[in-house]
Amino acid sequence: MIAQGSSVVRRGAALGVAVLAVAGCGPYPPGPLPSPTTTRTIGPTTQVLPYAGAPAVRDPLPVTVVSGDPCTTALTPEQVRHVLGAEVTGKRDRNESAGPACLWENPATARTILVAYATRHRQGLSAVYPSRPPEEGRVWRALEVEGFPAVADTRDPPWYCTVTVGLADDMAVEVSLVGRADDGGDVCVVTVRTAELVVGTLRKQAGR
Repeated sequence: MIAQGSSVVRRGAALGVAVLAVAGCGPYPPGPLPSPTTTRTIGPTTQVLPYAGAPAVRDPLPVTVVSGDPCTTALTPEQVRHVLGAEVTGKRDRNESAGPACLWENPATARTILVAYATRHRQGLSAVYPSRPPEEGRVWRALEVEGFPAVADTRDPPWYCTVTVGLADDMAVEVSLVGRADDGGDVCVVTVRTAELVVGTLRKQAGR
């Protein structure tokens, strides 16, 4: 879902319209992950990571933590039940353009979790850092998740939220939560907690 910064907003809008539908450019092609480098070519230009004001990741995780299926490596069944209030089996989202993604939905509440490993463009947190002030109605704030730099992105009223966590300068994981309009409260609070669970699970895979 990282596709040059604004994709978070587009994805959130698509999620709100169809709950399980996420904006994307097409299925993520199979094959090995691209090898990390310190620069990324974006259109006709080459950017040195991190850019656009994104902070550097001080203690990056290895790319192997996002090389698997997010349906089985991002959240444990117990963690999914904790967030959604029900045991739900994750389903791969084949339309996600950033990389492998998984959806979990509680059909009784329509609350949905989406976790995507942003392994295709390999721009890390830089891809969601704006080069200009956020547009009207958009709520964008920097934060930390388990010691890693992150960004929370939502709209007002906050019926969805996406938290993007930089796991390395060129690697990120996106955690989105969609709730019904009558859920009440700040959906980003629950999304941040869910992102903490995801990052904690990935850190364990790296032996940290």
